Amino acid sequence: MPSSPGEIRPSAAGRPNVLVIMTDQHRWDMMTCAGRDDAPTPNIDRIAARGVRFTHAYCPYPVCVASRMAMLTGLYSHTTGSINNTDRLDWRYRTMAHHFADHGYLTGLIGKMHFNDGFKHGFQYYLSINDWLMYLGPKEQHYANEIANNPIGPNFFNTVDDHGAGFPDVSGLWIDGKSPWRGNVERFTFDDVASALDAEDHLDSFIARETAKFLRARRGEPFFLIASFMKPHTPLFPPREWAARYPVDRMTLPPVGDISTYPPHLQQKSQGFQKLGEKRLKAHRAGYRGNLAFVDTRIGQVLDTLEETGLLDDTILVYTSDHGELDGDHGMYQKFCLFESSVRMPLVVSYPKLIPQRKTTDALTELIGLYPTLLELTGLEPPKHTTLMEMPGAPARMDARSFADVARDPGLEGPEAAFSEYNLRAAVCSYMVRTRRYKYIFNHGTTDELYDHEADPGEYVNRIADPGLQKVRKELRDRLFVWHDPETNPFRPTGDITPRRR
Repeated sequence: MPSSPGEIRPSAAGRPNVLVIMTDQHRWDMMTCAGRDDAPTPNIDRIAARGVRFTHAYCPYPVCVASRMAMLTGLYSHTTGSINNTDRLDWRYRTMAHHFADHGYLTGLIGKMHFNDGFKHGFQYYLSINDWLMYLGPKEQHYANEIANNPIGPNFFNTVDDHGAGFPDVSGLWIDGKSPWRGNVERFTFDDVASALDAEDHLDSFIARETAKFLRARRGEPFFLIASFMKPHTPLFPPREWAARYPVDRMTLPPVGDISTYPPHLQQKSQGFQKLGEKRLKAHRAGYRGNLAFVDTRIGQVLDTLEETGLLDDTILVYTSDHGELDGDHGMYQKFCLFESSVRMPLVVSYPKLIPQRKTTDALTELIGLYPTLLELTGLEPPKHTTLMEMPGAPARMDARSFADVARDPGLEGPEAAFSEYNLRAAVCSYMVRTRRYKYIFNHGTTDELYDHEADPGEYVNRIADPGLQKVRKELRDRLFVWHDPETNPFRPTGDITPRRR
């Protein structure tokens, strides 16, 4: 268990610092270093040039809260119960911040982590979205307008309440759940996606400035810091200069394609997006690209500060996101499913003293493994407990596996499979196992999915009914059930469900 109150913690002198730079909803392949120039990312590329880029990294659950809490604890969402964006992580779970603090590190979090409550979960220094809203003052009206005008979420105009965008930052803050901004916001036309806020007033500028202050104020003690940016997540209104680079009327929409082999719930999801009309979908794509290009500049400010302070060479630097973005694949947007572009995210680890530079690896990697990986790279022992105190039902060990060996030697194959899950409180709960060639998705409540990534990397044809893949289907299903048996899900509602079709 952790140090007792008042006990002097050991010094971490001589150990490397750790800086995790996160964005929100960054699609895995939308980086210049990954071969796409939709929105240039020269500063994220700077990190990749100094380390190893993991091209097949998967989030544990394509929802902000679930993915982030799993990353912090090394425990899957079906273990902690942190599933939806209004869930709160039980404060008794031990996070990587607790562990680094117990070993003499100054732990800091600046920006979004989506805790939904007042607990700091092991971070000694914490600046949240609420601090930025205080900085905005009366300009908060502009942010409320942007929350209300989500291009693919017309319902937000009536609620003006988007937990995913940190408005408010604490779940259930407003009395009876009613936003005081309802009826007091402007309606946008989506002719362009330019924000009324100046660039320096955006949340990501605030995060970059405060991260730079943290780094400059360091007094020699090793630190573990997460700088967690909001963009390219909604609101999809970048500063005017960046919005002008991606005019809405010049956006094109990818073809929906044949969705007839997908399970009914995915077909309905795709059809629902198409009903929004081209203008809203183009606005989503334009705003997303402008947001990504803008947040890359703010990441550049953080990197410049690391160099100016002389901290870069003594800092393990990680770049990642909490999940991906569909960006029109299969006619869908955002995330909330287990297609590749939703569940796959960027991941770069840089520390030239231990890790080679300018390398990539296609080893299957899970974001949940970041906790044990950072401990291994800093030379810390893994935690003896997953909780801060005795907690009935809590697992004895983390679910996560370290990928430090692949970071040090990108030529290694890595694990045979990666896993993810989604929608555990719904009638249709989805569980994924991804091997090098295949992806199998067990949809508890409807049709399963099977994709052959060697023949169909875009996941256009669900081959679950292919008689030639019956053996593969069974093997993957068995492997998935060894990882986690969906029949044991305590969150799934009971009662009548759609008949299963195998």
